[in-house]
Amino acid sequence: MMEIIGQILGIVAMILYAISYQFKKPALFYIFSFGGATAFCISYLLLGKTGGFICNVVSVLKALYLWLFPTVMRKAHFVSFVLLYIAVTVITIVFDFDSMLALLTLAASIAHTYMFFQDNPKVLRYIQILLVSPMWIVYNVLGDEIAIGGILCETFVVTSSIIYLIRHRKDPKEEKKEEQVEAQTN
Repeated sequence: MMEIIGQILGIVAMILYAISYQFKKPALFYIFSFGGATAFCISYLLLGKTGGFICNVVSVLKALYLWLFPTVMRKAHFVSFVLLYIAVTVITIVFDFDSMLALLTLAASIAHTYMFFQDNPKVLRYIQILLVSPMWIVYNVLGDEIAIGGILCETFVVTSSIIYLIRHRKDPKEEKKEEQVEAQTN
C-alpha cells in the first residue's frame, strides 16, 4: 500500500511541477516547485529511495528560499546549496541508504541548482535536457522500487524543454543582428 501511495504522490509532484512552468510570476513558480518537491520527498520516502528523499528535502528548502527571498542576491548562495547537497549525499552514502545511487542525486541536484542560477533560458534548458533529467531518470529506474512519477516528470520536463528550444530558435542571421544592436546600445 505504501508503494502505491508513493507512486501516486510522485504523479502529484509531476503535476505540480508541470503547473509551475506555466506561471509568469516567479513567486507562483516557486510555490508550486515547493509543492512538487514536498510531494517528491514523501514519494521517495515511501518508495524506499532515501537518496531521492534526502535530496528533495534540500530541494524543498531551496524552493522555499527562492519563494520567500526573491530579491536576495541568490547567486551568492549557490555554493551554500551545493555544499548542503554534498553534505546530505555523504550522509546518505555513509549510512548506506541508497549506496552509490545517491551520487546520481547529488550530481543531478548540483546541476539543477546551477541551472536555477542561469540567466539564459536556453542554457537552463540544455542543462536540464543533457544533465539533470537523464541522471534522475537513471536514479528513478534503478534500485528496489521504480519511481514512476519521477520518470514521468523528467520525461515531461525534457519534452517541454525541447519544445521551448524549438519554439524560440532563431535564424543565425537574426541573432547576429540582435547582437550588433545590443553592442551598439551598450
